Amino acid sequence: MDLNHKQLRFVALTFVGCMTLLPVAAQTAAPEGIPIDHQLTIQKCGGCHQRDSSGMMRRLSYIRTSPEVWEQAIKRMVRLNGVSMTPVEAREILKYLTTNNGLAPEEVKPIFWEAEHRMSRDQSDKIPNDALQHTCNFCHNIGRVLSQRRTRDDYQKLTAMHVGMFPGAENVFRPRRPTGREQEPPARTFAVGSGNPAAEVLAGPTAARADAKYPVDIAIDYLAKAQPLMTPEWVAWKSAMKAPKLAGKWLLTGYQVGKGRIFGTLTVDPGPSPEDFITKLEIEYASTGQTFTRTGKGLVYTGFNWRGRSTMPKTDVDPTHNPAEWREALFVSRDGNSMDGRWFWGEYQEFGIDAHLVRIGTQPLLAGASVFSLMSPSTTEMKLYGANFPATLKPADFDFGSGVTVKRIVKTTPGVVTVEVETAAKLPTGIRDVALAHSVAEKALAIYDKPAYIKVMPDANMARLGGITTGKQFAQFEVIAYAAGADGKPQTADDVPLGPVKANWGMDEFPSTPGDDDVKFVGNVDQDGMFTPAVEGPNPERKQQSNNYPTNNWGDIWVSATYDAGGTKLKARSYLVVTIPTYVRYDQPEVGQ
Repeated sequence: MDLNHKQLRFVALTFVGCMTLLPVAAQTAAPEGIPIDHQLTIQKCGGCHQRDSSGMMRRLSYIRTSPEVWEQAIKRMVRLNGVSMTPVEAREILKYLTTNNGLAPEEVKPIFWEAEHRMSRDQSDKIPNDALQHTCNFCHNIGRVLSQRRTRDDYQKLTAMHVGMFPGAENVFRPRRPTGREQEPPARTFAVGSGNPAAEVLAGPTAARADAKYPVDIAIDYLAKAQPLMTPEWVAWKSAMKAPKLAGKWLLTGYQVGKGRIFGTLTVDPGPSPEDFITKLEIEYASTGQTFTRTGKGLVYTGFNWRGRSTMPKTDVDPTHNPAEWREALFVSRDGNSMDGRWFWGEYQEFGIDAHLVRIGTQPLLAGASVFSLMSPSTTEMKLYGANFPATLKPADFDFGSGVTVKRIVKTTPGVVTVEVETAAKLPTGIRDVALAHSVAEKALAIYDKPAYIKVMPDANMARLGGITTGKQFAQFEVIAYAAGADGKPQTADDVPLGPVKANWGMDEFPSTPGDDDVKFVGNVDQDGMFTPAVEGPNPERKQQSNNYPTNNWGDIWVSATYDAGGTKLKARSYLVVTIPTYVRYDQPEVGQ
């Protein structure tokens, strides 16, 4: 049958009309999303985020993220959109969203450093795609970006929201492309870590991509594929998720830069809900024997994500030690028998304790030793920390490996045993475990003949001026001694760390700008390796050479250390940048309340 143009058009329109009468499911797949069935969330959020008959709420059903990001979203709704809720209601909504629209342990573990507030001077090793560094990472810590899962449509809405609220984002997402015969020298925008973007003028025009995609398009393509809303890990965890059973006593093994090893016990009691807990912490600094007790609260999100805080009356003014309040981020193991994370404090959370906790049962547990290394030969008295130590312990019950013998037990308590250890001569340099029956403290200490060199750790650091309108960011350093390994050569891969040693500290000028004399203005370092920055704001005593106008106390220096290793002076240094305060914070401290 032959059909003219009008007849063909009628048939096509009729076909399209018939297609619109088919059920929606027959035309397209059901939209991906997570139903919201929490009445308080619907009540407080449903005015703008409408809920359809399948339980899907605009935006909320198409996002999964961390407690911190959900907390910030709730704050933004209150601050910008006039949502009214009490702190109790906000806490309930936060718990629901983090449970219903949270992240699986496998998704959180690679980025848990974000929750731990670890100071990361450079995030380039954590950025999985250049497009994220040239868009999101300009303003945000990359951990915040990697902790979100969305649909492609919601990633697009997120970028549109950024342009609407922060119009300057358009220049980052879709930079202007040169047109016309006369082209301006293009600028490549870049950022180091999560700092503010800077511009570098290039010599010639920037070649356009063959697909003509803007940076934001590339970023959305990556996020939609690498961080989709639904993943096998989340589906599996959502079905396995349960309230954690953490009540009981836990053995702590910790470390604090500048303070050394920390041991103790954490007692966890049930709180008002299955996810809430009350804590009591008793710890001892192994290097000094100093002890203290703290009490606090913890809250577990999504079955494994501990957030908490502990308090005690402030007893000293040393910012590195025992603050009035610290916050906690711990990752609970799937079997519920161990927790790992960080307890942190300070204006910029720059101080912290790396914490490893294991559940205490009925058998003896060995956590570690008060010393980091044993010289061969030597005789050393040390403490061994743990739990459930019997009063009848004998020297032969401990195993330090060949050539190291426990000569006598000086004192025994259920949590600490003091022993005298004899180390034989000419033992090979290396790291050793220490065992008590079936309990093993792995990599407990090193055996060595002499230190070969030292390192100042971290090898680069950052501090921020403050003290007038904002708090200071301190910088803690420590010196780690090393012995040459089996190859007998220092500064090679098999070298053995011997732990922190006491050194003499100082500061040296870093020759970046002639005549700037940074070492005179940026601050000072004490003999415990703690750098205290100077105050912010123009300093009348520091003049710019070009215009004689007072400038701030910022600058960069070397922090140097000297260690006397048996008559041999070992030296090392670390690079320190002292910069201005951060006036905008993306922190959410309420998640631990």
